[in-house]
Amino acid sequence: MPFTPFHFGFGVFIFAICPFIDITAILIGTVIIDIEGVLYLLFKIGVEHGYTHSLLGVMIYLIPCTFFSWVFYKLLEKITNKKFRFSWLYSGVSSLLGLVSHVIFDGSLYPEMMIFYPFSQVQGHIYGIMSYQTVIIILTSMFALGAIIVFVKSLLRFKFEKKLLISYNLILSTELEKALPNES
Repeated sequence: MPFTPFHFGFGVFIFAICPFIDITAILIGTVIIDIEGVLYLLFKIGVEHGYTHSLLGVMIYLIPCTFFSWVFYKLLEKITNKKFRFSWLYSGVSSLLGLVSHVIFDGSLYPEMMIFYPFSQVQGHIYGIMSYQTVIIILTSMFALGAIIVFVKSLLRFKFEKKLLISYNLILSTELEKALPNES
């Protein structure tokens, strides 16, 4: 696995270019599969790239990933007293994108991965299509570009909302002047 946080790059970039993407679900999806690797590295339980780094793993993690996203929004609503838009469909699709991206990026780097498990136990289906450095460059670039796009969109939205507020205040002050008695 590329150091797990590198996988966030895919999620940030996809969120930046697809407004319907659930950012929480896709980010959870891009890294949750590495629970298996963490258990292996810390406690020598299982293997580093086992069954969860496959289509089976994607299906196993799809529902919990989507559920964790929903829980996150519910907690955020309680903390901020704001209502957040949540869709099980969009969250599920976002989770799926994040999960599949993780399997594809890792599958290109590790020969022991059985991506099509349980349908095939052949290892290394896509091993070697990208080098480790290429994957890191792609994921880092996706993160940087995605962050820039999100920043620019936020800046433009802020400027638009500011102009809208100024226009609203001008209209309101004009209407208020009309409503007040003329003192001439």
